[in-house]
Amino acid sequence: MRLSKEFRDQYCQQEMRTHGRKNGFVTDGQEARLLKWLPKIGLPKGKTLNNSGIPEGSPIVMEIGFGNGDFLVYTAQNNPDWILIGVEIYLPGVAKAVGRLEDAGVIERTRITQLPAQFVLEHQVEPEQLDGFIINHPDPWPKARHHKRRIIQKDMAAMMVRCLKPGGFIQLASDIEELAKWMRDILDDTPSLRNIAGKGGYIARDDGRIFTKFEQRGINAGRKSHFLHYIKEES
Repeated sequence: MRLSKEFRDQYCQQEMRTHGRKNGFVTDGQEARLLKWLPKIGLPKGKTLNNSGIPEGSPIVMEIGFGNGDFLVYTAQNNPDWILIGVEIYLPGVAKAVGRLEDAGVIERTRITQLPAQFVLEHQVEPEQLDGFIINHPDPWPKARHHKRRIIQKDMAAMMVRCLKPGGFIQLASDIEELAKWMRDILDDTPSLRNIAGKGGYIARDDGRIFTKFEQRGINAGRKSHFLHYIKEES
C-alpha cells in the first residue's frame, strides 16, 4: 500500500520552504496508518481549526515540533479534555506519531499537520483560539548565520500571542543553554507575556514529566535541560 500522489499533495508538505528535514522513509505499515488516519485527523492546507471537527468548548493546545510523538501521547493521556494540534515537518516523525497515538487510544483527540508552524498559525488558527503552546527541544541551529532559522523569533512570538487566549500558556524546553537564553530573552520582551519564574528565570522540571528522546540525548551528553513557562496576561 503506497501513498498516492493526490494523498501526498494534500497531506504531505513538499512545496513550502522549511529548514531541516521534511521527507524521508516511511514503512508500509506506517503508510497504512497515515492513509487511515490523516483523512480523519489531518490538517491540510485547505482546512482550519474551525472546520476540523473540534468539539465546541474543548481546550486546544498546540505542540510544535513533536518529533516522534512521545510527548504528544503523554500530554493527551494526562489531559483527556484537551484537543492537541501536532505540528511536525518531518514526515517519518508524523508517521511514528500517528502509530503511537493510535496505539495509545488518543488519536481522535488530535489534529496532525506537516505544514510549517508559521503557516498554520497565520492561515488555520483564529485569534485567541488556542489555550496553549508546547515546544520541546527545538533545533538549536548553533551556527550564528543560522540563528534566523530558530523557531522562536520576535515575529513568531507575536504570532503565538495573537493566537493565544488570555490566560493561555507557552511551555518550552531546551538542553542547549544558549538557545534557552535566546528563547527566554525574546519571550521575556514580548508584550502580553509573563514569565511565571520572573524575568530571566526558568521553572523547575516537573517531576511527573516524561523524558523525551532529545532530553535524554542531552542528559547522555552531560547537558541539563532548561524549562520556561509563560502566561498571556489578560488585556
